[in-house]
Amino acid sequence: MDLNSGVDNHKKFVVAGLILRGMLIGRIPHPKIDTLIDGGNFNSAKALKYYAARFGMKGIYIMSYLFPSCVTDLLESENFHVIRAPHKHKYKHAREREFYEFLFEQMQNREFNRNKFCLWHAKYGGKVEYPLGREIAESFSFPVDCSVSCLGAGSTLEGLQLPVEDVLREKGLSCQVFIAEHELSPLFAKSIQVESLPRDVIPAYLADPDRYLHVREIPHVVIGPHYDEINQLLSQKSIARIDGIVQYSENDWQATQSYLSERGMVIGNSSAANVSAAWRLAKQGRRVFTVIFEPLREFLIKQKT
Repeated sequence: MDLNSGVDNHKKFVVAGLILRGMLIGRIPHPKIDTLIDGGNFNSAKALKYYAARFGMKGIYIMSYLFPSCVTDLLESENFHVIRAPHKHKYKHAREREFYEFLFEQMQNREFNRNKFCLWHAKYGGKVEYPLGREIAESFSFPVDCSVSCLGAGSTLEGLQLPVEDVLREKGLSCQVFIAEHELSPLFAKSIQVESLPRDVIPAYLADPDRYLHVREIPHVVIGPHYDEINQLLSQKSIARIDGIVQYSENDWQATQSYLSERGMVIGNSSAANVSAAWRLAKQGRRVFTVIFEPLREFLIKQKT
């Protein structure tokens, strides 16, 4: 998928679809609504900021308190603000749930929500992207027998992987759905078969863990996939269509990122995880579809002092 101008990541299409959904259900445009709001991570926040500006609106994004200022400062502007969800001590391991719950609580407040339209990316993202996923599948000029991608809120699974499988099935072809999952956050691996694949596709010495900025409270810096629990708004029907899990390590995605960077393809951490998993499947003779989510984000790299 091309990373379009204005928003250098895959969430541009999701946010555009969510705004279109708001128009189709008659919520926007409205003279009393001047602010778009949602919650999540950097890529979706950047996409919402872009469209808020294009439509002459304000934007608010709810993010985890764990995001350092070097991330949120890139988003802040006169008309776009990041609100950090406070830590809830009742949750020891539910870092995503904290900011989704905080967003829900805020939108229950009539004084707060009176001028805002919430996109609810975690609930509707995959549904609004599904037609685009079908169009992408129809454009394939090469055979594909499996797809693989990291899974966060689930929009890539429901909006790209499942429609690709649907289109190919309609043509009498089979296409398995794989999820790339960090071995430090084995959420789906607890209940879905893990593929046994060689780990020596790219030399491990290319990995450099000291290169990356680490946040003490999170297990890894592949931003996007959930760390602690599967998105509770992701339908069980969609989860049931996952055929297998490809686990990757810190060495896997870091070495892949370095290898591609040396060859002029500079991609972000979750994109490197996707390519790493896809590469290993391809080495088994599979024809693989995957997604590059974003370019390398410099705020994920340690700054030399």
